[in-house]
Amino acid sequence: MSNLTARELLLGARLDRLSRAYPRAISQTDPIRFPASYEEPEDREVAGWIAAAFAYGRVETILGSVGRVLAALGPRPARAIDSIPDFRRFGREELSDFRHRFHCGADAAALLYAIACVRGEAGSVRAFFEERQRLEDRDAGGMLSRAVADIMAFDWRPATGRRTLAESSPVRFFFPDPASGSACKRWNLYLRWMVRRDALDFGLWQGVPASRLVIPTDTHVHRVARRLRLTRRKSADWRTAREITDRLARFDARDPVRYDYALCRLGVMGVCRHSLPASGCGECPLSEGCPAGRRRLRGMPVSAVA
Repeated sequence: MSNLTARELLLGARLDRLSRAYPRAISQTDPIRFPASYEEPEDREVAGWIAAAFAYGRVETILGSVGRVLAALGPRPARAIDSIPDFRRFGREELSDFRHRFHCGADAAALLYAIACVRGEAGSVRAFFEERQRLEDRDAGGMLSRAVADIMAFDWRPATGRRTLAESSPVRFFFPDPASGSACKRWNLYLRWMVRRDALDFGLWQGVPASRLVIPTDTHVHRVARRLRLTRRKSADWRTAREITDRLARFDARDPVRYDYALCRLGVMGVCRHSLPASGCGECPLSEGCPAGRRRLRGMPVSAVA
């Protein structure tokens, strides 16, 4: 933590403390509960991919949707996916009542088809992604872009009836590409689960260095990061996620994404809100390292950060 200001040193210490505490604060309301419910690594890989793919929208809806898909696969989801003989029929019959925002059962079945293709090609989800790393990559973005390109090149007829995915297909939403500018929050969330190892994350993909991970950046993380001056960028895109990660790397260069929940939970729990006056700065464990929070608590004028 050299060359840091006094405020940054304080923030780093508070982030460290909060990151060590967060596993005790995670309940059954987080989608990581799904891969955590399986013992076999291949099942955790598959369940984690499904959980991360649908990790958008309201938490209650996410949990219900992921649970519905996994229930259709049974107790060994990896083996179940490998043995689906007809993915279009699986979507029509096993997932006929499925709906998650703009995704239907046919879209969910197409996701399962992609996972089956990945496993069939590389032997495991882990091998598929790790084989697409390059020594010169700065972060996981290159690996993700290569993986997405190869997934898009699959023959999609068994899942959709068409050789390629239509540009308007909702299935494409499952496979964002960092090269297009997307923050890839769901990909980065999945990688965090698979790569990091602690009381919460599984550490299954030891071939991917934790230092290459990029923080999963949603509206909560973006808002908290801006308040903490980890970024000043107004759009939650890949550059913003990369910038936040770079700032966090000053506190831990080998594992900057370990601070993910320390930031995210403040937004999810309603401590740091869109409206600064409505935020709970007095109960925020990072308030003394937050310029906006410190000024507010001292009764000084402060400009709200959206």
